Amino acid sequence: MTVAVVTDASAAIGAEQLAAAGVLLLPLHVLTRAGEFLDDGSPLPTECFVADGITTSGPAPGEVREVLGRALERGGDDGVVVIVMSSHLSSTYSVVSSVAAQLDGAITVIDSRSVDMAMGFAVLAAARAAATGADRHEVAEAAHAVLAESEGYFCVATLDHLRAGGRIGPVVAMLGGALSIVPVLRVADGRIVTVRKTRTFSRARDQVIDIAVAHAGGAPARMAVHHVGAPDVAEAVAKQLRARVPELEQLVVGCFSGTIAAHLGPGAVGVSVAPAS
Repeated sequence: MTVAVVTDASAAIGAEQLAAAGVLLLPLHVLTRAGEFLDDGSPLPTECFVADGITTSGPAPGEVREVLGRALERGGDDGVVVIVMSSHLSSTYSVVSSVAAQLDGAITVIDSRSVDMAMGFAVLAAARAAATGADRHEVAEAAHAVLAESEGYFCVATLDHLRAGGRIGPVVAMLGGALSIVPVLRVADGRIVTVRKTRTFSRARDQVIDIAVAHAGGAPARMAVHHVGAPDVAEAVAKQLRARVPELEQLVVGCFSGTIAAHLGPGAVGVSVAPAS
Protein backbone atom coordinates (compact mmCIF):
# COMPACT_ATOMS: atom_id res chain seq x y z
CA MET A 1 0.00 0.00 0.00
CA THR A 2 0.96 3.67 -0.25
CA VAL A 3 0.16 6.65 1.95
CA ALA A 4 -3.32 8.01 1.19
CA VAL A 5 -3.61 11.75 0.59
CA VAL A 6 -6.73 13.75 1.43
CA THR A 7 -7.59 17.42 0.91
CA ASP A 8 -10.69 19.63 0.95
CA ALA A 9 -12.57 21.19 -1.94
CA SER A 10 -11.02 24.63 -1.43
CA ALA A 11 -7.84 23.35 -3.13
CA ALA A 12 -9.72 23.74 -6.44
CA ILE A 13 -8.00 20.73 -7.99
CA GLY A 14 -10.00 19.49 -10.96
CA ALA A 15 -11.86 16.19 -10.61
CA GLU A 16 -9.80 14.47 -13.32
CA GLN A 17 -6.52 15.57 -11.73
CA LEU A 18 -7.72 14.46 -8.30
CA ALA A 19 -8.61 11.04 -9.66
CA ALA A 20 -5.33 10.72 -11.54
CA ALA A 21 -3.38 11.64 -8.40
CA GLY A 22 -5.47 9.33 -6.22
CA VAL A 23 -6.39 12.14 -3.80
CA LEU A 24 -9.55 11.81 -1.71
CA LEU A 25 -11.72 14.89 -1.24
CA LEU A 26 -13.46 16.35 1.80
CA PRO A 27 -16.57 18.22 0.62
CA LEU A 28 -17.45 21.69 1.86
CA HIS A 29 -20.80 23.48 1.88
CA VAL A 30 -22.18 26.71 0.39
CA LEU A 31 -25.47 27.89 1.88
CA THR A 32 -27.65 30.40 0.03
CA ARG A 33 -31.26 31.52 0.19
CA ALA A 34 -31.87 29.25 -2.78
CA GLY A 35 -30.66 26.26 -0.81
CA GLU A 36 -27.50 24.42 0.12
CA PHE A 37 -24.88 23.44 -2.44
CA LEU A 38 -22.27 20.77 -1.93
CA ASP A 39 -18.83 22.06 -2.80
CA ASP A 40 -17.06 19.03 -4.19
CA GLY A 41 -14.67 21.03 -6.35
CA SER A 42 -17.07 21.33 -9.28
CA PRO A 43 -17.91 24.88 -10.44
CA LEU A 44 -21.14 26.24 -8.98
CA PRO A 45 -23.44 28.64 -10.88
CA THR A 46 -22.24 32.24 -10.63
CA GLU A 47 -25.73 33.23 -9.48
CA CYS A 48 -24.98 31.48 -6.19
CA PHE A 49 -22.52 34.20 -5.28
CA VAL A 50 -24.56 37.28 -6.15
CA ALA A 51 -27.32 37.35 -3.53
CA ASP A 52 -26.88 38.58 0.03
CA GLY A 53 -26.84 36.11 2.88
CA ILE A 54 -24.50 33.53 1.40
CA THR A 55 -22.52 31.56 3.97
CA THR A 56 -20.21 28.57 3.96
CA SER A 57 -19.40 25.71 6.29
CA GLY A 58 -16.77 23.02 6.56
CA PRO A 59 -17.43 19.30 6.43
CA ALA A 60 -19.59 17.71 9.11
CA PRO A 61 -17.86 15.22 11.44
CA GLY A 62 -19.75 12.37 9.78
CA GLU A 63 -18.49 13.39 6.35
CA VAL A 64 -14.92 13.59 7.66
CA ARG A 65 -15.22 10.19 9.33
CA GLU A 66 -16.45 8.61 6.08
CA VAL A 67 -13.64 10.07 3.96
CA LEU A 68 -10.92 9.30 6.51
CA GLY A 69 -12.27 5.77 6.83
CA ARG A 70 -11.84 5.23 3.11
CA ALA A 71 -8.39 6.79 3.27
CA LEU A 72 -7.32 4.44 6.06
CA GLU A 73 -8.55 1.46 4.07
CA ARG A 74 -6.48 2.65 1.14
CA GLY A 75 -3.37 3.59 3.10
CA GLY A 76 -3.41 0.70 5.55
CA ASP A 77 -0.37 0.66 7.81
CA ASP A 78 1.25 3.37 5.70
CA GLY A 79 -1.35 5.83 6.96
CA VAL A 80 -2.93 9.05 5.75
CA VAL A 81 -1.84 12.66 5.19
CA VAL A 82 -4.61 15.26 5.18
CA ILE A 83 -3.93 18.79 3.90
CA VAL A 84 -6.67 21.36 4.51
CA MET A 85 -7.30 25.07 4.10
CA SER A 86 -6.11 27.61 6.66
CA SER A 87 -7.55 27.19 10.13
CA HIS A 88 -7.98 30.99 10.22
CA LEU A 89 -10.45 30.79 7.33
CA SER A 90 -12.38 27.63 8.14
CA SER A 91 -13.26 25.17 10.89
CA THR A 92 -12.16 22.30 8.64
CA TYR A 93 -8.78 21.79 10.33
CA SER A 94 -10.26 21.55 13.82
CA VAL A 95 -13.02 19.16 12.72
CA VAL A 96 -10.62 16.91 10.82
CA SER A 97 -8.12 16.90 13.71
CA SER A 98 -10.84 15.98 16.18
CA VAL A 99 -12.20 13.14 14.06
CA ALA A 100 -8.71 11.86 13.23
CA ALA A 101 -7.91 11.61 16.94
CA GLN A 102 -10.92 9.32 17.40
CA LEU A 103 -9.94 6.90 14.64
CA ASP A 104 -7.65 3.93 14.91
CA GLY A 105 -5.00 4.77 12.36
CA ALA A 106 -1.92 6.83 11.56
CA ILE A 107 -3.24 10.17 10.31
CA THR A 108 -1.22 13.36 9.87
CA VAL A 109 -3.34 16.52 9.53
CA ILE A 110 -1.66 19.60 8.04
CA ASP A 111 -3.01 23.12 8.41
CA SER A 112 -1.83 24.55 5.09
CA ARG A 113 -2.32 28.13 6.32
CA SER A 114 -3.20 28.69 2.69
CA VAL A 115 -5.98 28.04 0.19
CA ASP A 116 -6.71 27.44 -3.49
CA MET A 117 -3.88 26.03 -5.62
CA ALA A 118 -1.21 27.54 -3.36
CA MET A 119 -2.41 24.62 -1.23
CA GLY A 120 -3.45 22.41 -4.15
CA PHE A 121 0.03 22.23 -5.63
CA ALA A 122 1.28 21.01 -2.24
CA VAL A 123 -1.43 18.35 -2.20
CA LEU A 124 -0.35 17.12 -5.62
CA ALA A 125 3.30 17.11 -4.54
CA ALA A 126 2.32 14.95 -1.56
CA ALA A 127 0.44 12.60 -3.88
CA ARG A 128 3.46 12.30 -6.16
CA ALA A 129 5.66 11.48 -3.17
CA ALA A 130 3.17 8.86 -1.97
CA ALA A 131 3.14 7.26 -5.43
CA THR A 132 6.91 6.76 -5.24
CA GLY A 133 6.56 4.81 -1.99
CA ALA A 134 7.49 7.62 0.42
CA ASP A 135 6.45 7.08 4.04
CA ARG A 136 3.95 9.28 5.88
CA HIS A 137 6.62 11.61 7.24
CA GLU A 138 8.17 12.06 3.79
CA VAL A 139 4.78 12.69 2.18
CA ALA A 140 4.01 15.37 4.76
CA GLU A 141 7.44 16.92 4.21
CA ALA A 142 6.80 17.06 0.46
CA ALA A 143 3.65 19.05 1.15
CA HIS A 144 5.37 21.37 3.64
CA ALA A 145 8.21 22.06 1.19
CA VAL A 146 5.79 23.32 -1.47
CA LEU A 147 3.63 25.23 1.02
CA ALA A 148 6.71 27.11 2.24
CA GLU A 149 7.38 28.44 -1.26
CA SER A 150 3.84 28.89 -2.59
CA GLU A 151 1.83 32.10 -2.74
CA GLY A 152 -1.61 33.12 -3.87
CA TYR A 153 -2.55 36.64 -4.97
CA PHE A 154 -6.02 37.84 -5.90
CA CYS A 155 -8.26 40.84 -6.38
CA VAL A 156 -12.01 41.22 -6.07
CA ALA A 157 -14.56 43.32 -7.91
CA THR A 158 -16.18 44.24 -4.59
CA LEU A 159 -15.16 43.86 -0.96
CA ASP A 160 -18.73 43.19 0.16
CA HIS A 161 -18.43 39.40 0.20
CA LEU A 162 -15.17 39.38 2.16
CA ARG A 163 -16.62 41.84 4.66
CA ALA A 164 -19.87 39.89 5.07
CA GLY A 165 -17.92 36.69 5.66
CA GLY A 166 -15.68 38.34 8.25
CA ARG A 167 -12.54 37.66 6.20
CA ILE A 168 -11.41 41.32 6.26
CA GLY A 169 -11.96 44.10 8.75
CA PRO A 170 -14.97 46.41 8.28
CA VAL A 171 -12.69 49.47 8.14
CA VAL A 172 -10.80 48.07 5.15
CA ALA A 173 -14.08 47.27 3.42
CA MET A 174 -15.42 50.76 4.15
CA LEU A 175 -12.32 52.41 2.70
CA GLY A 176 -12.54 50.26 -0.38
CA GLY A 177 -16.06 51.48 -1.09
CA ALA A 178 -15.65 55.09 -0.02
CA LEU A 179 -12.38 55.80 -1.82
CA SER A 180 -12.76 53.33 -4.70
CA ILE A 181 -9.68 51.52 -3.51
CA VAL A 182 -9.21 48.07 -5.02
CA PRO A 183 -6.72 46.06 -2.98
CA VAL A 184 -4.41 43.30 -4.14
CA LEU A 185 -4.75 40.55 -1.54
CA ARG A 186 -2.87 37.46 -0.47
CA VAL A 187 -3.10 34.83 2.24
CA ALA A 188 -0.26 35.42 4.70
CA ASP A 189 0.20 32.95 7.55
CA GLY A 190 -3.35 31.81 7.04
CA ARG A 191 -5.02 35.23 6.99
CA ILE A 192 -6.11 37.50 4.14
CA VAL A 193 -3.98 40.64 4.02
CA THR A 194 -3.58 43.58 1.67
CA VAL A 195 -0.42 43.65 -0.44
CA ARG A 196 -1.10 46.79 -2.46
CA LYS A 197 -3.93 49.25 -3.03
CA THR A 198 -5.00 50.52 -6.43
CA ARG A 199 -7.78 52.67 -7.84
CA THR A 200 -9.18 50.30 -10.47
CA PHE A 201 -9.85 46.61 -10.79
CA SER A 202 -7.88 46.39 -14.04
CA ARG A 203 -4.85 47.88 -12.31
CA ALA A 204 -5.25 45.46 -9.41
CA ARG A 205 -5.43 42.56 -11.88
CA ASP A 206 -2.24 43.75 -13.59
CA GLN A 207 -0.48 43.98 -10.24
CA VAL A 208 -1.57 40.45 -9.35
CA ILE A 209 0.18 39.32 -12.53
CA ASP A 210 3.29 41.42 -11.80
CA ILE A 211 3.64 40.11 -8.25
CA ALA A 212 3.06 36.51 -9.30
CA VAL A 213 5.71 36.79 -12.04
CA ALA A 214 8.14 38.36 -9.57
CA HIS A 215 7.49 35.57 -7.07
CA ALA A 216 8.30 32.97 -9.72
CA GLY A 217 11.64 34.73 -10.09
CA GLY A 218 12.53 33.13 -13.41
CA ALA A 219 12.70 29.67 -11.86
CA PRO A 220 10.60 26.71 -13.08
CA ALA A 221 7.12 27.19 -11.64
CA ARG A 222 3.60 25.88 -11.52
CA MET A 223 0.78 28.41 -11.67
CA ALA A 224 -3.00 28.48 -11.49
CA VAL A 225 -5.42 31.20 -12.55
CA HIS A 226 -8.83 30.97 -10.92
CA HIS A 227 -11.87 33.20 -11.19
CA VAL A 228 -15.50 33.67 -10.14
CA GLY A 229 -17.66 34.00 -13.24
CA ALA A 230 -14.92 35.82 -15.19
CA PRO A 231 -13.47 33.30 -17.68
CA ASP A 232 -12.39 35.96 -20.18
CA VAL A 233 -10.42 37.82 -17.53
CA ALA A 234 -8.82 34.57 -16.37
CA GLU A 235 -7.79 33.67 -19.92
CA ALA A 236 -6.29 37.14 -20.42
CA VAL A 237 -4.29 36.72 -17.22
CA ALA A 238 -3.16 33.25 -18.27
CA LYS A 239 -2.03 34.59 -21.66
CA GLN A 240 0.22 37.14 -19.95
CA LEU A 241 1.65 34.54 -17.62
CA ARG A 242 2.52 32.25 -20.53
CA ALA A 243 4.33 35.11 -22.21
CA ARG A 244 6.15 36.37 -19.13
CA VAL A 245 7.15 33.13 -17.39
CA PRO A 246 9.29 31.13 -19.82
CA GLU A 247 10.00 28.45 -17.22
CA LEU A 248 6.29 27.75 -16.69
CA GLU A 249 6.01 24.00 -16.15
CA GLN A 250 2.26 23.90 -15.54
CA LEU A 251 -0.59 26.39 -15.87
CA VAL A 252 -4.09 25.59 -14.62
CA VAL A 253 -7.02 27.84 -15.55
CA GLY A 254 -10.43 27.37 -13.96
CA CYS A 255 -12.88 28.40 -11.27
CA PHE A 256 -12.30 29.02 -7.60
CA SER A 257 -13.99 26.38 -5.47
CA GLY A 258 -17.52 27.26 -4.43
CA THR A 259 -16.48 27.92 -0.83
CA ILE A 260 -13.78 30.39 -1.82
CA ALA A 261 -15.94 31.96 -4.53
CA ALA A 262 -18.65 32.63 -1.95
CA HIS A 263 -16.26 34.86 -0.01
CA LEU A 264 -14.66 36.59 -3.00
CA GLY A 265 -17.77 37.33 -5.06
CA PRO A 266 -18.37 37.60 -8.81
CA GLY A 267 -15.52 38.97 -10.89
CA ALA A 268 -12.71 37.91 -8.58
CA VAL A 269 -9.53 36.59 -10.13
CA GLY A 270 -6.40 35.13 -8.55
CA VAL A 271 -3.04 33.60 -9.37
CA SER A 272 -1.34 30.88 -7.32
CA VAL A 273 2.39 30.24 -7.72
CA ALA A 274 4.36 27.21 -6.59
CA PRO A 275 7.82 25.88 -7.35
CA ALA A 276 8.07 23.14 -9.95
CA SER A 277 8.87 19.98 -8.03
